[in-house]
Amino acid sequence: MFDRSPAKPSFQSRGPSLRLLIASALLMASAAACAQQAATTPSANSPASQSVNVVPDRSNTWTAPPGSQITVDRRSGRISITLPVQPTDGSREQALRFADWSLHPYAGSGPYPAVREEPASLPMHTVYRPADLSNTPKLPVLLWANGGCRNTSVEFTRFLGELASHGYLVIAIGRSDIPFLVIHGSIAAVVNEKDANGNPLIVSDPAALIKGLEWAISENSRKDSVLYGRVDTSKIATIGQSCGGPQAFRAAKDPRITTVVALNSSFPTQAAPGMAGGADDGWTAEKLAIPAAMFTGGPADSGFSGAEQCYKALSSTLPVLKASLNTVGHTGAYPMPDLRWSSAVLAWLDWQLKGDRQSAEMFAGPDCALCKDPDWWIDTRNIP
Repeated sequence: MFDRSPAKPSFQSRGPSLRLLIASALLMASAAACAQQAATTPSANSPASQSVNVVPDRSNTWTAPPGSQITVDRRSGRISITLPVQPTDGSREQALRFADWSLHPYAGSGPYPAVREEPASLPMHTVYRPADLSNTPKLPVLLWANGGCRNTSVEFTRFLGELASHGYLVIAIGRSDIPFLVIHGSIAAVVNEKDANGNPLIVSDPAALIKGLEWAISENSRKDSVLYGRVDTSKIATIGQSCGGPQAFRAAKDPRITTVVALNSSFPTQAAPGMAGGADDGWTAEKLAIPAAMFTGGPADSGFSGAEQCYKALSSTLPVLKASLNTVGHTGAYPMPDLRWSSAVLAWLDWQLKGDRQSAEMFAGPDCALCKDPDWWIDTRNIP
């Protein structure tokens, strides 16, 4: 123990009043210890199996798992928590995983095994869709914005393949041959970075998402397209992770968008209009007029607090879902991907874009499926 005082006076030198105070404190501590023992130890007349254990209410508390790293900025007081399951940007493991995913797309676990394509007619995007379209219902469209507003979706290859395998046309910003930019610090500092071929490494313009929508509409009407007549162009979602969340929100200003989803993120508000991926242009959550969902990874997710505030800012008349899977943090849901996470996101999309009322039961009502899982925290408005 480090003590900066020059000397330690004895208790006796402080007089009787201090001795009485110390004695009182000891008596109170002893009483508290006895009370705790009584609460956790079975009585002589009770079987051991009836002992009472004090267990935190997991529906309202979160405990960082073993191996978590907690960092405190001494000047701002800001506390950061890194979960042990989080992939590390720039690590050798990540580079090997991305290289493998670039070569081997993920078919997903859904009923329509997915493929990944990079069509020449859409040179700055990647498409994930069911491989066999002969027996699939019409595909709603998911316009995907990447984490970090990066110009490649390789980080989300497995997650996007999973979504596509459940009957969706996913159009993601970027190509697999564009390098994954490791971002140290702010995105604004690297927004103008380019690869060796002059391709931007960061794309935060929502117009890139709308370009994907225009392509889907065109392909749906082009008779020699594999997507001819296969796309439901009336059911469109913008969806983005981290920096891609505000980007997806900005694209949702387009009246053709049915719903908007932020993953590990939220939307700009009047109180915080200048989010990464957003623009201080007056288009904030308070003005949104379509159903919205925000999924976060718990208090260790850097997007968690923003989603809490955004939920309060969204219109009280909108269907809104705020769901937090507290075990995955900011990026832990995507490498496998985590099927609890994917299933919850798909439930929202199936309800909003396919009219599947049964899917809404995952988060609707006090007895919803996610409500029974202590790892999830769920808040909803206007969801019957």
